[in-house]
Amino acid sequence: MISIYTISDKSLMGKELNILSSYLSESLFKNNFRIEKQCILSNNIDFNSQLNIALKGNDIYIFLVDKANLTLNQYIADLCGSSLIDNPYLKNALFDYNKKHNQVPTKDDENEWKIPSIARAVVNPRGRVQGYIVTYKSDIFCVLPNNYIDARDMFDDVVLDFILSNQKKKYKNYTFKTFGLSENGIIQAIYSEIKNKFKVSINLFAKPFEVDIVLKAGAENEHLEEVAKNVLLKLDKFIYAVEDVPIEKVLYELLKMNDIKIGFVEDVTCGELMSRLNRQAPDAKNYIAPSLVLTSKEDKKDKLDLQDIDSGDVDANVVYNIAVEYLKQNKSANLVIATVGTTTSANNLASGLSYIAVGDRNEIHVYKNIFKGSHEEIVDCICTASYFYLIKKLKKNDFHFEQITV
Repeated sequence: MISIYTISDKSLMGKELNILSSYLSESLFKNNFRIEKQCILSNNIDFNSQLNIALKGNDIYIFLVDKANLTLNQYIADLCGSSLIDNPYLKNALFDYNKKHNQVPTKDDENEWKIPSIARAVVNPRGRVQGYIVTYKSDIFCVLPNNYIDARDMFDDVVLDFILSNQKKKYKNYTFKTFGLSENGIIQAIYSEIKNKFKVSINLFAKPFEVDIVLKAGAENEHLEEVAKNVLLKLDKFIYAVEDVPIEKVLYELLKMNDIKIGFVEDVTCGELMSRLNRQAPDAKNYIAPSLVLTSKEDKKDKLDLQDIDSGDVDANVVYNIAVEYLKQNKSANLVIATVGTTTSANNLASGLSYIAVGDRNEIHVYKNIFKGSHEEIVDCICTASYFYLIKKLKKNDFHFEQITV
């Protein structure tokens, strides 16, 4: 069983969302671990009295910290019959980080490399706060920075593999990433598979317009592949990946595989589409053609010579013409994604209304969507939808969608 403790006064006071704990919980559950406890604690708690951990074996304790907590480190060291030492790997990581940013080590940095002597360092190249893992009598203690981006990479690249390698009972699983179907729609489509009698569990993790389907079974189960095949056949047109990877990564791999360049013309997404793709790998920029961010009618008129948009720029014809004109002007681009939309109710337009044009010089499709939520949530949905439409085009896989195709 797994317990996740966030040691943060900011989270405790509600000054920041505890999204990292949720991400770790979902990732671990998908890999057959049961989450027993998630809680937020003060930076200054008495760990001996408030945690009172009894080493029973096969338990995992994850601590998320804003910065090195020597009291916590000493508590873990005492539990494991160890002592604190200066870890050379973490020390070098901090010196490299400070050198890169033209800074000098601080007292907090010195605390970052003081960890239990039996711990394995988990280096964080992105920031100051470091991590480590301790295994003692079949229990695992893990300390990570309470920073979503930093800790996510450390967890995905090092910690999860370490935990899985120490798992006694072995499991197999499949993860299907879907877009465009609601959770209820998926349940109806694969109801017979969900109710299977083969001891294959099927769990759904829903986000706006996205649902992850996770199939799990014991390593000896002979029916998992059959159930997975049935799910894939029934939902193929909605599935964009058959592994637990972000949609931007799927797009990057497809562009690289086909040596294709994509151009972005962004209005409501303000460069977010290009930025997310570019973060996937150092060479991602090689598959991005010169792109544009056009947030006003004047930009669209001047940079793409579009004059007929006086009636409004959130329109199917406008986004279609944007895509056409972009491809005329940019010969290096094989494909284009263009977005227009609004995240507020203004000028008689519905909040969340967007038009997405996806295509090449042979055909361009325009998709109309109305997404709900905050500004950030709507922009996120538009980006995910844009990637999904493009992935389906690259895979030459026609599909149905619970929105309007213009």
